[in-house]
Amino acid sequence: MQDRPAPGNKTQHVYDHVMERIVDGTFAAGSAINIGVLAEETGVSLIPTREALRRLESEGLIEFVFHRGVRVRELGIEEYREIMQTEAVLEGLAAGMSAALLTAADIARARAVNRRMDDAYRAGDFHGYNEGSLEFHGILRAPCPNRHLRDMLDRGQSRVAAVRASVVGYRGTLAVRLSEEHEHMLDRIEAGAPADEIEALMRAHREGTIAADSEGLLRKTGAST
Repeated sequence: MQDRPAPGNKTQHVYDHVMERIVDGTFAAGSAINIGVLAEETGVSLIPTREALRRLESEGLIEFVFHRGVRVRELGIEEYREIMQTEAVLEGLAAGMSAALLTAADIARARAVNRRMDDAYRAGDFHGYNEGSLEFHGILRAPCPNRHLRDMLDRGQSRVAAVRASVVGYRGTLAVRLSEEHEHMLDRIEAGAPADEIEALMRAHREGTIAADSEGLLRKTGAST
């Protein structure tokens, strides 16, 4: 059993616990979540545990099934595309607004994170790779002067990671291309490229991932567009 959370943070503690396990693949799409076991694992009583699960349900990540308990929701490809397309537009805008405000130290840190992601990919470490991806994108949007946009993306990043993990999982074949795109984006930011170019690069980066994920999902399910 984990250390007990501080009073007042119990629901958030369970929420974070489940979110992390969706992202790292422990709770795969369609898998059951036993409320009693979850409460025991997190050291939280049943009421805040259920509150956390209801919050995750409202965000579309889990579902309560009549007479069958709780399970990780299986999103369809169209819903997945809609969520990720929204993220691509918002993150592109934030990256464009942030580009001129990034320091040399920010860019150096982002390059170091990208190298760490490469190492995680080669080691087959999905969780490490995903954590690096969240950190990399967080660095690029951190100086965004639009606080509402920045906060929206920061709050939603774990949900987006969980959606992607539950729908398509870790697709290592995509990692090399993403790493190259990261480096190119950093090169253009360092060169002082205009905001609209950086916005377009980030949006294309995200949309390319959506296309690759969708293609892989269609092959896996045998579905057709």
